[in-house]
Amino acid sequence: MSPIVICIALFVVMLVLFFTNKIPMSFTALAAMVALVFFGCLDSSAAIATFGSNTVITMASMFVVAAGLTRTQMINNVTRLLYKVTEGSFTKVLASYVVITCIIGQFVPSIVAIFALVHPLVQNMCDRMNISPSKMMYPIAIAAVSTSFIIEPIGPYAAWYVTQNGYMESYGWTSTQLNMWNETAVFLPVGIVTILLAIFVVPRFLPDQPERPITAIGGRKLQEQAPLSPVREFLGYGVFVAVILGLMLGYTSWQVTLIGAIVLVASGVLTEREAIENMNMSTVLLYVGVSAFGTALAQTGAAEMLADVFSKMLDGITNGYIVGFTFYVVGFLLYNRAVSTVLIPLVVITCSSIGCDPRGPIILVALSTMSSLVTPMATAVVPMAMNAGGYSAKTCLKVGLIPGVVRGIVGTLIAMTLYPM
Repeated sequence: MSPIVICIALFVVMLVLFFTNKIPMSFTALAAMVALVFFGCLDSSAAIATFGSNTVITMASMFVVAAGLTRTQMINNVTRLLYKVTEGSFTKVLASYVVITCIIGQFVPSIVAIFALVHPLVQNMCDRMNISPSKMMYPIAIAAVSTSFIIEPIGPYAAWYVTQNGYMESYGWTSTQLNMWNETAVFLPVGIVTILLAIFVVPRFLPDQPERPITAIGGRKLQEQAPLSPVREFLGYGVFVAVILGLMLGYTSWQVTLIGAIVLVASGVLTEREAIENMNMSTVLLYVGVSAFGTALAQTGAAEMLADVFSKMLDGITNGYIVGFTFYVVGFLLYNRAVSTVLIPLVVITCSSIGCDPRGPIILVALSTMSSLVTPMATAVVPMAMNAGGYSAKTCLKVGLIPGVVRGIVGTLIAMTLYPM
């Protein structure tokens, strides 16, 4: 049996186990990673490297930095102020956090860090309002993943269009080029629609109570302890601000967040035990396993094969909206960073062969990578949200399809109207 078939079969088995939830998802993901190595679908060195990836270190460190902020009185003070301003309205509170997440997302180049920063505030507010975090965490995840970097010239991906122009030239398309505003012209209106969905629509489909144990509860224990000394209180704020500034200024995310975590423990803001407990290892290990699967899909050629199947389906189709939406769906279903890299050349080659301007489909592929929140494999923020809100895999699939489909339709209409065939 070929590695491609084995990889796809293991992927299906992993998803089934996620949905049945008979085994903790983190161990399901790790078992799948071991199976990939055993059957030759993934190099052992690549599997081991996943544990030390930039995202994994950033996740664990950022959880500790967020715990340091939670240990101070800032969380309680912000919660009291926002509760007073919003008059305790669920919709107003959620809207505030969604908009704050969106604004932060234009400057901080890590969606993992963004969610890790905001979710303790949301957790504290849920406690104060006596509502389940399951009603708020997923909308915050949507805001972190789908509304960050929507204003390209001021975001961390201001030179994105240069890379895409290089792809187009490499694969034979020189008739048109992207500029720094092309992506924003699509992302900004789609982002506004997404914000409205996250506030007014998505909560209606979320469970009233967690469907599985919430593991991101370390913050509650920290808030119940005696206040810190004035010096340590200041350090808790200072480290948090320094980490945010470091991320905004473009320093390597794992280095900035890890240094912040070390300072918090060394200064006594957090004890060693508190830091370890707040690393949320179940979330980290879940991401390790599903991230390795994304690497395996790319290594075996399974991702390219699946994407190529969709590409061949476009033979004879000349309607730009169908072409654009098809590539959006491919990116949405197969999304991880390796897959998105594979898709761009396929977009250019396919569009060139039918005489279609590839700018719209390229932007839609990028949009799809910001829209897929239906499985833990899509982005590290999904397992973070699942543990913080107690969501099952079924809920993520059901609720994640709502913004995914709407964003695809709205994005396709805008992109393929602005950049028609």
